Amino acid sequence: MTRHSQAPQAAIPGPATAARLRPSWADLRWRGAPVAVPWAVALAMLVVSVILYPATVHFGGLATLTPLLGVLVIASLGQSLVIGTGGIDLSVSSVITVVGVVFVMEAGPKGGSTVVGLVYALLIGLACGLANGFLVEYLRLSPLVTTLATGQVMAGLASLWYGNGTNGLTAPTRWKNLTGDTIAGGVSYVLIIAVAAAIVLSLLLSYTTVGRRLTVASTSPRAAGYQGIRARRYRAATYVVASVLYALAGVLFVGVIGTSTLSLGDVYQLSTIVAVVLGGAALSGGKLHPAATLAGALFLALINNDVSASGIPSGWQSVLQGAVLVLAMAATATGVLRGLRRRRLRTALAPPAALAPPTPSEPAPAGPAADPGSPAPPGDPEQPDPPTAQPSRE
Repeated sequence: MTRHSQAPQAAIPGPATAARLRPSWADLRWRGAPVAVPWAVALAMLVVSVILYPATVHFGGLATLTPLLGVLVIASLGQSLVIGTGGIDLSVSSVITVVGVVFVMEAGPKGGSTVVGLVYALLIGLACGLANGFLVEYLRLSPLVTTLATGQVMAGLASLWYGNGTNGLTAPTRWKNLTGDTIAGGVSYVLIIAVAAAIVLSLLLSYTTVGRRLTVASTSPRAAGYQGIRARRYRAATYVVASVLYALAGVLFVGVIGTSTLSLGDVYQLSTIVAVVLGGAALSGGKLHPAATLAGALFLALINNDVSASGIPSGWQSVLQGAVLVLAMAATATGVLRGLRRRRLRTALAPPAALAPPTPSEPAPAGPAADPGSPAPPGDPEQPDPPTAQPSRE
């Protein structure tokens, strides 16, 4: 039986191929760094806060810090969805304000319904998100100008409704008790709701078809189009979900402070953007990491809490937020994780390992020695045919 009639054997990967298939430490660091680095910074800030102000981790300190942190996390998760597409949402503060006014207007009076107030609040957030998504993604308007304009509309409606008697109303007692209650240790239920929302959003983005399509539509709309994904629809949906999260944050915030004001959401105009950028997100868009956004919100809440505990004027909170935003954007632009990304890219683009030489037990078939001067066999692509003699013109 000749060699060519033998059944082919399965190829066994060589050492180089097996090494490439095993996840390297650099690969693990590259995958975990977008979440690990923000959490390392946030935990370091927590240690500093506990050292400077030990009351931060006491019952009273946690009961004050955690509900505000929960509201910030929920609003920042919505902002992260929009920033992940390369956009930005400046209607967050106005949505929180108008939702708070409407909720108190429906649920605050005697005989009012908390359920009706929640439904109206969520519907207002849904309507604002639909308007933003349609204008930005389908009409190709600037997200900066569009969301600022819709935010002005929401602020105007809040002012009109607030002047019709809402300024004298408070949130229902049951709602205040629900949002003000804590579990053992002083952790607010609002923060538990926020952490649950972050976990659900992480699972949806990582383990569902919708989440993976949203990631592709956010990072590379052209590639999404080649795969048959309607990128515009997914990107517009981020504005809708974001506004619904703002509405949820608004009704929870009303329960925390007990009433609604026309400046209810002003503090979240910049703080949500700062929290998302502190989580390592780039304003140009990219993959979303809700856990990193949670860490960024924790870092920012600890800074605000320390400023309040130190007795420094509250205006310094805005100064620090602006400074932190600039520093975080500079860190992202200069590429703090550029080395890990470059190493991962180099590994992914490395050429395949060269084939190993034949083993001595299975030598390569030896053919007849070829004469350098002899012509190649017909059809051999390795050596061109000799030039044919041209007829003389003389």
